Amino acid sequence: MTTHFLRFASGLLMLMFSLTLSGQNTLPLQTIRGQVTEVSTGLPVPGVSVVVKGSDPVLGTTSDAGGNYKIEGVTVGRVTIEYSCMGFRKVTISNVLLNSAKELILNVKLEEEVISLGDIEVSALSRKDKPVNEMAVISARSFNTEEADRYAGSMGDPARMAANFAGVSTSSDQRNDIVIRGNSPQFLLWRIEGVDIPNPNHFAAFGTTGGAISILNNNVLTQSDFYTGAFPASYGNALSGAFDLNMRNGNNEKHEFTGQVGFNGFELDAEGPFSKSSKASYLIALRYSTMDIIHALGFNFGTGNAIPKYTDGSFKINIPLKNYGRLTVFGLGGISYIELLDSKGDSADYGLSGSDLRFGCKMGVAGINHMYYFKNQGKLFTSLNVSGVTNSTEYTDLSYHLTVPQVIENLGETKYSLSSNYSRKTGSRNFFRTGVVFDLFDINYKGKAYDTISNDYIRYIDAKGNPLLLRSFAEWQHKFNGYLTLTTGLHGMCFPLNQSYSVEPRASLQWAFHERHRLSAGFGMHSQTQLKAVHYLKEQVSGSAAVFETTNKNLGFSKSIHFVLGYDYLPGNNHRIKTEIYYQYIYNVPVTELNPQYSFLVTGGDYGYQVYRSMVNKGTGENYGIELTVEKFISKGFYYLITASLFDAAYKGYDGVKRNSRFNNNYVFNLLAGYEIPLRNAGALLFDIKTVYAGGQRYVPIDSAASAAANNAVYDWEHAFEKRYNDYFRINVRAGFRKNGRKTNQEWGVEIQNLTNHKNVFMENWNNTKKEVVTSYQMGMIPMAMYRIYF
Repeated sequence: MTTHFLRFASGLLMLMFSLTLSGQNTLPLQTIRGQVTEVSTGLPVPGVSVVVKGSDPVLGTTSDAGGNYKIEGVTVGRVTIEYSCMGFRKVTISNVLLNSAKELILNVKLEEEVISLGDIEVSALSRKDKPVNEMAVISARSFNTEEADRYAGSMGDPARMAANFAGVSTSSDQRNDIVIRGNSPQFLLWRIEGVDIPNPNHFAAFGTTGGAISILNNNVLTQSDFYTGAFPASYGNALSGAFDLNMRNGNNEKHEFTGQVGFNGFELDAEGPFSKSSKASYLIALRYSTMDIIHALGFNFGTGNAIPKYTDGSFKINIPLKNYGRLTVFGLGGISYIELLDSKGDSADYGLSGSDLRFGCKMGVAGINHMYYFKNQGKLFTSLNVSGVTNSTEYTDLSYHLTVPQVIENLGETKYSLSSNYSRKTGSRNFFRTGVVFDLFDINYKGKAYDTISNDYIRYIDAKGNPLLLRSFAEWQHKFNGYLTLTTGLHGMCFPLNQSYSVEPRASLQWAFHERHRLSAGFGMHSQTQLKAVHYLKEQVSGSAAVFETTNKNLGFSKSIHFVLGYDYLPGNNHRIKTEIYYQYIYNVPVTELNPQYSFLVTGGDYGYQVYRSMVNKGTGENYGIELTVEKFISKGFYYLITASLFDAAYKGYDGVKRNSRFNNNYVFNLLAGYEIPLRNAGALLFDIKTVYAGGQRYVPIDSAASAAANNAVYDWEHAFEKRYNDYFRINVRAGFRKNGRKTNQEWGVEIQNLTNHKNVFMENWNNTKKEVVTSYQMGMIPMAMYRIYF
């Protein structure tokens, strides 16, 4: 594998070097355009001065009555654009990338001044620090898609990119599950285009929030938000955090295309206007797996001889309706399948030694959104959408020598959702938003396990139904002056299946006592439904072979309370230092008398769930810690991100004994840095390195003697999560080259993940054939390459 890659990488680096020597006399020019709107109302802001800073001669324009602006003839490369208008805070977007093949479309939101404070420059730092959602003031940040492309190890995946942030880690190299402040990954919310969606990942176990490869396509996303706690009242049914993603609109004036090949697959994207006379646009992206080719080159990505297969796509249609607002139609979906067959000698690294597994996953969402703008500074958002996910699994323990699969499971869930929210700004000090969400589910769960005594299958789940989830929220933001902002809200949730309900107050306060200093505080109560399949698990009634009960039907919501304090310091226009301390109390967690040491808090982050029948909402947990972020956003070609997280996460099961949580790694340190060297021939050399050092994951030890006697893995729950695997260490490096032509832009990249080939423990599992505990390791050194062309 190493020889193949070194030859390929050497050839690619020589090509990149030769391209740096080939130049052109004049640099390509490109257009910057977009729309300027007011941050709360979404209404256009006319008369905004838009200037490309540092241009000679000065390039600039003024937004028209519709807030639209257009600047032509801008030299490609890194550019800084300044937006200013009387009565609004000045905005400066620094060091944004402009290439020769795609127009740069920047839709900017201006914030109205509460009182006359003079110009406060909002640099690239502030832009990224301030979320898109104006109600979020703590434990939140926005990010752009360039970061997911630029950061080594991110693989163009928003989830893996977010693992660089303070308070965040991943459960393993093989998956992109997000562990926030010691919480289970199952407590994360995914949202796109204002719609809550199921897990947007390939090879995702039913009910989880992560997977091996993201279905999300970084090339179709735009500025989005990520939350790590105490999030605003408009977010619900989540306990730890949320991704709120936005898809960009396609270019509505010219057709543009993107082709890409890399670890994530072959990809082709297209965008453009429907006609010259229409402002409507389309954006579509299709991607297909390259794993067959990567495997043929001798690279091992942890699945032995098994080849993961997947394909995905996404689209967005944007239709302005003049006086009737804006209509958007969007969609996202993916299909994945893999066979891990130890019976055929597959040497997989996923802890499946001594077994055969066939697994397939499908996920999709499609919706229609409408935004209507009122003349009284109000706006109404309405969405009608459908989403669904299905999993199919066949599993066999080879030690039983069965001729049929030991477990056959097919789980399907479709959600029909109608949501609407109304927001209104009253003056420059008050902003109000309220909304409702109706979710109707269509479930079809089937699962059976082979009983070697009766030589027949026993169904442990066989359910169809249409449970309903109702939610509502209201939130209000008041600016006392230009320095002090209070945000309050309520979120309500009702689950008629078992009459569960919750009322959740939220509040946050921000004090910008100096232009470069800010204190923030946040509080919130949050609730989350259980995995719906858990409600329908069947248990055989004692003394009756043919009668079963759904003993988990009445499980209520798991709940948590968040407290967060934060301090932000801006030492310079492109620097930020941020620290937060937090405490989270979790209660009403499902636990069981059948395994008193167990809690639903320790599930998630795997390719399956460990659940029990007859669970009750008596478990608790608590997480607390401190986080530090030191960040320099890209300027003069250099950027870095340093994060440190110290935390403790514990839980109590049915027995009431306090234990470490499975996700209590205690510490995570990230160091990421990069440098971009501009070249005279309209190109740039790119270098990036990431180092992560973290506490090892905690585990439940296997009782070898009991496992051998039982012919199955027996775990010693009396000593659950007392020990950790060895500390985790990993270095990723990336080198790339970007070249602007007259009408094309090309990018080449070479990346090596786990540069030192450090052996990080993944898990221990029981091999029933060999009657021994087998240690599986996370991914070793993995070389990757990428090529992308815009035209």
